[in-house]
Amino acid sequence: MPSEKRLARRAVLDESGLERARAMHPWIFRGNLRQIPQCAQGDLVAFTDMSGVIKGWGLWSDSALSIRVLTYGTKEPDQMGLLRERLTSALNWRKLWCPGEEAFRWVHGEADGLPGIIADLYGDVLSLQVSAAGWYRHIDKVAAVFRKVRKLSAIVLRNETKHLEKEGMPKEVKLLFGEMPKEPIKIKMGSVYELVDIEKGQKTGAYLDVRGVPDMISPLFKGARVLDCFSYQGHFGLHALAAGASEVVAVEQSQQAIDIAQKNLEINGLPRKMKWKCGNAFDIMRKMDSDRERFDLVIMDPPPFSPAKGQVESARRGYKELAVRGFNRIKDGGHMVFLSCSHAFSREMLLSVLNDAARDACVSCRIALEIHQPIDHPALSSVPETDYLKGFVLGVRDQ
Repeated sequence: MPSEKRLARRAVLDESGLERARAMHPWIFRGNLRQIPQCAQGDLVAFTDMSGVIKGWGLWSDSALSIRVLTYGTKEPDQMGLLRERLTSALNWRKLWCPGEEAFRWVHGEADGLPGIIADLYGDVLSLQVSAAGWYRHIDKVAAVFRKVRKLSAIVLRNETKHLEKEGMPKEVKLLFGEMPKEPIKIKMGSVYELVDIEKGQKTGAYLDVRGVPDMISPLFKGARVLDCFSYQGHFGLHALAAGASEVVAVEQSQQAIDIAQKNLEINGLPRKMKWKCGNAFDIMRKMDSDRERFDLVIMDPPPFSPAKGQVESARRGYKELAVRGFNRIKDGGHMVFLSCSHAFSREMLLSVLNDAARDACVSCRIALEIHQPIDHPALSSVPETDYLKGFVLGVRDQ
């Protein structure tokens, strides 16, 4: 018979929680519970139906997202054993779909059965984000398991994301294994090399989810004058110049990112046909409106405007303003690439915004390509929230 202590560590689901369990959803919220377990932040807990039958196991949190599900079924998992098994499975997925790539996402949270873990690999340096206390409390063991699955020269914890305080975790960047790279490391991304600052770069060092987009749109680059907004370290612009663009105007508010972009231009031996405008993209686009500059290709890859549902309307306004101003800068017959990485902003919402913006700008558009997150950032078919990156490549004509 289970001890009283073990029974106390069980969370009892209400009917809404049982519905989530039947759907094998990886998240169980406080509002889905009839009874809260008596346990510490990050403990491995069982969740049961009202009669006490165990439905699965997960990591406990005192936040609104109470349980990150690790397994469904009655058997209690060995947490580190499960981690090793799923790290191996995740790496095999990347070997199948991303063969030969130097930089890729090794672990994409829930989609790899490891909620609360994001792990990006740059060569043999691992950049790790841990957003669940149930992993963080064992962080040295977690790092050791990564090393057992693949040879690594360094593991860097990049815990700077939102909501860490809800898990009782500090925001921090620290070395877990090896030596911190003293300089940005040179990594091949698509057809060009880029410098990645593991310690101070955005996200885990680079935006790996858009690394393959330039190859998708390469026919648009040759001879084109390109406007690249939110350019970061020049990923799109570098590929454009490598493919024969006549000029790239890159808009980025971080001077540090621009400095690395200039180095990226040099290490690839590309022509010095990239001009940077440092500042807020909205302000710079307004100035371009008054100057009436025109481009063959406009790329909009803004940061997430609606990471939560409550910000959808403000995101809609921001996306529409960018799209209208982008359409106004495109030559007749040119193209726009517009991306959104906002979890709460759906494909249908984005397409609606682009249609409204095209009408206001008096242009007509046809969809050339639709963009999704890459294969190493898989989405769960049962969890729409994991399908976060969406975008369109539009051919633009004056009406």
